[in-house]
Amino acid sequence: MLETPDILRLRILLCFLKKDKSCTVTGVSRTLKESKQNISRAMMALEKDGLLDRSNPRKPMLTERGHMMGIRYSERIEITLDHLLYEGVDIENAKRDAFYWALYCSDATMNTVKATEEQYRVKYELRNQKTFNGKQLCNLLKNGSYQFPFLIYREQVKNGSNISMANEGFEHPCTLYVEDGEGWIQLCAQTVSAKSASNGKLLRGKAQSMQYFDSGQFIDAEINGNVFSFPAEALNFLNMGSGVGQILHGSCCVRMGSSAGSVHMPESTAIFTILI
Repeated sequence: MLETPDILRLRILLCFLKKDKSCTVTGVSRTLKESKQNISRAMMALEKDGLLDRSNPRKPMLTERGHMMGIRYSERIEITLDHLLYEGVDIENAKRDAFYWALYCSDATMNTVKATEEQYRVKYELRNQKTFNGKQLCNLLKNGSYQFPFLIYREQVKNGSNISMANEGFEHPCTLYVEDGEGWIQLCAQTVSAKSASNGKLLRGKAQSMQYFDSGQFIDAEINGNVFSFPAEALNFLNMGSGVGQILHGSCCVRMGSSAGSVHMPESTAIFTILI
């Protein structure tokens, strides 16, 4: 591995975190197969940054801040390594690149990778279940928010398409919020233009009501401003494919009404589908 000063300091930090047998300059030099001069210089930099306490040259140790940083980077490396291996990167390149990702990726990027890894883990755990519901999915997901692509279909094909006008009536992607095994799908409504069903004139409207189908009946979704929410347990999933080609396809029936009114934009029943 071609070391940069930052990468070498990170590797030394992890040596101390793992409490290798000898964390002196000589011991770390042997462990990392780097010259004593490079190790000594890197350890001095860690000390200057407040991550390493070298007051006892024979027994240097991480400071409290150094320990916290070591844990943070160790977790980042583990997440990134799993992600790269799942995506098909060979083990040597994955190990090397995980250090760079851990050091230089923003928190926003790392959170996205972490959420993606969580999806991969859940897919693997569900690999043998052909069908399941949203409650089972959320029981496996860690607390947090996840964004997924979705489509809303008409019940019938019209003008050569079965994509509902409502598909454009919400921002993409949707968000799944999970807390303690409970999940909520959230959709943010946006204004769309469409021809009136009564006079053909171009009108602008926005979703103002939604019901989801669950347990044999339609139930009102929660509305908070432009955001519509319904429980993830209303979704029924089909597990398709395997490995990197595995897709979890969830769906439920919904009814929606528009601010343009039922005369111009009649309430419609559609099929909400989510892809994981």
